[in-house]
Amino acid sequence: MAEDLILFDEFDNYAVITFNRPEKLNALSTPMVQQFQQRLDDCKGRHAVVVITARGKAFCAGVDLRERNDWVRKGAKVRGDNVRNKWYDTMGTIIRNHPAIFIAAVNGLALGGGATLVNICDLAIMAEDAEIGVPQINWGIYPGIAGASTQMRVLRKHSAWPILTARSLSAADAVEIGMVNLAVPAEKLLDEARALAAHIAQFDPIALDWCKKALDQIPSHFADWSVALEYGRSVNNIIQDQVAKAKGLSIGA
Repeated sequence: MAEDLILFDEFDNYAVITFNRPEKLNALSTPMVQQFQQRLDDCKGRHAVVVITARGKAFCAGVDLRERNDWVRKGAKVRGDNVRNKWYDTMGTIIRNHPAIFIAAVNGLALGGGATLVNICDLAIMAEDAEIGVPQINWGIYPGIAGASTQMRVLRKHSAWPILTARSLSAADAVEIGMVNLAVPAEKLLDEARALAAHIAQFDPIALDWCKKALDQIPSHFADWSVALEYGRSVNNIIQDQVAKAKGLSIGA
């Protein structure tokens, strides 16, 4: 790649993707999102777990507003094929439908699109001095996918706090409300994330993929306990069938 805006390291059954635009607080430009999407595609079928982190003092400061404003000045439509829509596709389609388990290793400030990424990942570990924010109310708008993903991740009053006040959440706050799983000293962040990735990567990738599907599907589609339990049982049957097929075994033999 001409400019390595995304660094990519592979270890056994997991990979580490690192945002590499620290001088811009890892704000998302179109080339950066395109490289990110390519690396996500590279991981399919190769890595059961993906850690996402960043270089510098920020995890991700959201969409590159300078690029967006340049497009507007040149007459481009904001609703067109721009970095916002590419990021929406990355979060809502690529990562959520990806077979890998995603771990956010939040090394620093995560704003807007960065908060979305923390929410979209299956698990998250955060440096104790990092912060998460959705500041869009300052500009008189609802925080699009960052607000929606926060509301999907935590309870209503917990999501209302950053959305309505524009105040950032500390790592301790984020753990308390369930936005992230764990807060650790900054110097231990990547070690903790890699250890967690290695632990999860030892499990069957088909089972991990379907566990991820169930974690999404059950709370969003089933209100009735019996239906949810039946779905859970069907997921286990699917896993067993797919594992047997992958191993070349005949079902029921």
